[in-house]
Amino acid sequence: MKNLAILVLALLVGGCGGKEEASELAAYLKTLQRFQPFNQQVQRYINFFEAPGRPVSQTEIEGARTLLAEYAQAVATLSTASIKGDDLREAHNFYLLTCQHAQQLSADTTGGTRQQIRTVTFALHTLRAYITGRFYPGLEVMLTHKEVKGDLQPPAWPE
Repeated sequence: MKNLAILVLALLVGGCGGKEEASELAAYLKTLQRFQPFNQQVQRYINFFEAPGRPVSQTEIEGARTLLAEYAQAVATLSTASIKGDDLREAHNFYLLTCQHAQQLSADTTGGTRQQIRTVTFALHTLRAYITGRFYPGLEVMLTHKEVKGDLQPPAWPE
């Protein structure tokens, strides 16, 4: 909670809120739509791993690990060099670090299949929690701060 307060405060104080930064934010939000398939797959894996009585094979565990690696790689391909707003660049870096952190968490192969299912499920939950609880709300604060007009919002997390 303390980290969230610091992030929100930094977002409110950072940046000048000019039209150029507002248009960057709008473009970035549109770009985020291309990551929705990853979010949908993350949610599907969470539902799959948490379904009671469903047998899970090593193939499914590796599939989730591959998904997290591909997600982190896809986010890493977005260039932030042209972003002039420090707050948006920092938000993107947080998104990237979140994806990389989830990938690292899922890479632990110690223990049997049950332990690995718990580890991968924890990584998936961590990714979802950071995106929906910190990254998206931070973008909403930026939208308000920069007075971006229209119906732009961070994407909704799939159910």
